[in-house]
Amino acid sequence: MGAFLTRFASDPQHPAAEPKARLSSLEYAVYSTVAYRDVFDFAPTLSEIHRYLHSVRCEPKDVEAAIRQGRLLDQYLVSDGRLFALRGRAHILALRSQRQATVQKFWPLARAYARFLASFPHVRMVALTGSFAAQNLREDGDIDFMLLTDAGAMWRTRALAMSAALCNRKFGNQKFCPNVFLSMAALSLGRKSLYDAHELSQMVPLYGHAAYERLREANQWSEDYLPNARGAPIVAQPAVTVGLPALRAAAEWVSNSPVGKALENFEAKRKIHRFNETDRLKGTWTKSTRESHSLRDSIRQEIEDAWRQRVEALNAMEASS
Repeated sequence: MGAFLTRFASDPQHPAAEPKARLSSLEYAVYSTVAYRDVFDFAPTLSEIHRYLHSVRCEPKDVEAAIRQGRLLDQYLVSDGRLFALRGRAHILALRSQRQATVQKFWPLARAYARFLASFPHVRMVALTGSFAAQNLREDGDIDFMLLTDAGAMWRTRALAMSAALCNRKFGNQKFCPNVFLSMAALSLGRKSLYDAHELSQMVPLYGHAAYERLREANQWSEDYLPNARGAPIVAQPAVTVGLPALRAAAEWVSNSPVGKALENFEAKRKIHRFNETDRLKGTWTKSTRESHSLRDSIRQEIEDAWRQRVEALNAMEASS
């Protein structure tokens, strides 16, 4: 049993505690993994269950055996032969092909956005996150991005990206959403949770693979939650390239001038005050720093609470069987 499941299994107040459960640790982890994806109306394949399996390090054949040979399919899961969902949730099996088709439809746009962001001064990585990265995009969904920047340049880069996103919302298709920013000086996430482990492991780097590898290396704690999710997901899309590298280098030289650094200092002070100290945002976001932008904590809480409710339902069923 992995460290994550062991820690929760020893806590009788946590939904992952299993004092009365008859399922094996691996079967329990499979159910927990499918339950987490169910929060997003997402039916995973066997390979996806293995990659994002909660807490237990194993081989894909072990996951298949746990599903095919145990009690899961008889009592707790349904399948169409390729996808898996919680019993009573079979209708989400059909959503998978619809949402994958939406992802394919918007791949050219996502790559164009990534190329645009990669052209910004000081950007060292551009990665898809959220529902697009998970291959679960609704027609009205956003295309979310995470950016890594040079140290001391994150806030002015964020200001540039958010200005572009504002223009897109007013005059464009309203899908461009750069929403997570870190610098190379703050690669280790301050918030460590199952939600954040999923976000790290399912992000798709489209530019700056070396910086992506450093990000994953700095957050090895995520393997306590998802020990099989090493490396980037396999996506049949090549990395984007940035044209006119000399022009980009010149822009970075100008940005590193005293004026550019003064702009960074102004924007950092303004936004850190807004996120950390004003009543409007205080308590709903994690702390901002000079090198890391805040994360909206309410989203993480809502998703993990919904997952826990599903796991509690399993505990109730096991206790009554």
